[in-house]
Amino acid sequence: MFSRRGSCLGFLLVFLMSFFPVSPASGADIKGGKDSPLLRRYEGSFIVQYSAKEYDVTVIPLGKTEYRGDRYVFTASEKAEGRTARLLYVAPAGRSALEVFRNYEGELKEKGYEILFSGSKDELGPYDSFAETLYGRDRQYPIPGDERTKNQQFLSARLVRTEGNVYVTVCAFENNFWGSETKMEKGRTYCRVDMVETKPMETKMVTVTSEEMARGLESSGKIALYGIYFDTDKADVKPESKAALEEMAKLLKTFPDLRVLVVGHTDSTGDREYNMGLSRRRAEAVVKSLRESYGIAASRLVPAGVGMLAPVASNRTEEGRAKNRRVELVEM
Repeated sequence: MFSRRGSCLGFLLVFLMSFFPVSPASGADIKGGKDSPLLRRYEGSFIVQYSAKEYDVTVIPLGKTEYRGDRYVFTASEKAEGRTARLLYVAPAGRSALEVFRNYEGELKEKGYEILFSGSKDELGPYDSFAETLYGRDRQYPIPGDERTKNQQFLSARLVRTEGNVYVTVCAFENNFWGSETKMEKGRTYCRVDMVETKPMETKMVTVTSEEMARGLESSGKIALYGIYFDTDKADVKPESKAALEEMAKLLKTFPDLRVLVVGHTDSTGDREYNMGLSRRRAEAVVKSLRESYGIAASRLVPAGVGMLAPVASNRTEEGRAKNRRVELVEM
């Protein structure tokens, strides 16, 4: 039971602190800070950082880190997109990170969440590799996992709902450094809670007609399509893609000698090599749909994936990332 007395992901903790400075331990929430209606706070804690977006992406760790190539990566993870709230709470004086963490863990289980991954200290990977993979490193601020914090605890959880799944990450840790150096109070427990309510992004891209595709191929040799939909981190073409697929098939039937590359593109979120593979699988799924559902010969379609390597907009905004997540037809 979550005590009435009583995510650390996606955005860098350092980034949030830079733009949302930690307020003194005054007992009052930071201006604009508010709890998610889906999860109450540990009683007596208050919000010192707050950020919310209608649509954002968060990496959800599902395992500890390991060293691959020249850096640490998560052994398993997935991405969740949707309405996102990121909060940093400071717990009442004298409360340990473990106590706060166990209360959140119990509350989530009671609400029907499945714990996807949980760990503490060495269970998260070598030394502070888990924290660095999540947040990066900036010596001005403590992050869970470095020598200025202790007793760090982490979990990721998921609630399955018909209206869209909810993902939660909880990271509790005790600050072990002087507040004047870190903007955080020494000896106090802090808890980062990130929540993502998954939902389809509002589609503002108009389906490109076969005639427009033909003009684009004629003028520039390629055309970007935004009407092909996939779930996050998945390569199965969603039913909402039917209109775009029909226009692609109409184009190919109108010009029976046309051969095209079907090129998958992603934004810059996540691992580069993973995105290369994901974009390729998505291109292959489009080719398969055109072949099996519309009778287009496989010899006319060549799938390819370039991941994040060819952006058409900045990846610093959601609008830009949306433009970069696309399928392109390239004339051969």
